[in-house]
Amino acid sequence: MSFLAALRFLTAIPIPFKREQWDRPLTQQQFARSLVYYPLVGLIIGGILCGLYWLFSTFLPSILTYALIVSSLAFLTGALHLDGLIDTFDGLAGGHRSPERRKEIMKTPDVGAMGVVAGVVALLLKFAALASIPESHIYAALVLMPVLSRWSMVYAVFHYPYGRGAGMGKELKSGSSAWVLPTASVTAIIFVAIAGGWLGVISMACIWLLTVVLAGFFQSKFQGLTGDNYGAINEIIEFAVLLLVVLFSFNNWL
Repeated sequence: MSFLAALRFLTAIPIPFKREQWDRPLTQQQFARSLVYYPLVGLIIGGILCGLYWLFSTFLPSILTYALIVSSLAFLTGALHLDGLIDTFDGLAGGHRSPERRKEIMKTPDVGAMGVVAGVVALLLKFAALASIPESHIYAALVLMPVLSRWSMVYAVFHYPYGRGAGMGKELKSGSSAWVLPTASVTAIIFVAIAGGWLGVISMACIWLLTVVLAGFFQSKFQGLTGDNYGAINEIIEFAVLLLVVLFSFNNWL
């Protein structure tokens, strides 16, 4: 049940179960345990992206293929994390606002100019990074990207305080057991090692450092992390993984 909760929460993939099964609310513990499956959901997303890439690249030119992959990722996730990135940058805009005011701005339904710019830039950067990855590394990149970005959210949930009095992020954090992060981390290491070899392992180490920096920055601005911040971390990490693959492949470091 926790795995299906993770799949349903992180993706827009239809769940082939009777509706009445989903009408029963999850317990806090079941919802919190879903964190352990985030890397697995990332692997599923990566597998779908690999299949779509093979299909698109067989019949379409490269540039259109990359654009469709970026679009497919947004649709597969229901733009959940992209929305978090947009809201986070809206909250950061405007200079010397208080953390409380920043969090209020993130909750409003309106979208500011900074958020729109951040969303557009994120999509453009992902497209450009994908277009820069050689064919020999593209499938590894499409797996590493969603696995490591979802793992980074698990790490952020566990190691940084939640910034609101209530919310899904608070339920995830307060209801989780101590074994969830180690289990998710081991699972992620296995996935990235199989998919990318040393590239995957080195990328995970770099992503851990970047997650620490990002989470620490957001904590300083919002007095704790929110669900929108988790989404922003996910989006930034997705691009960072692609950038790492570009760096290693372009410079022949592996």
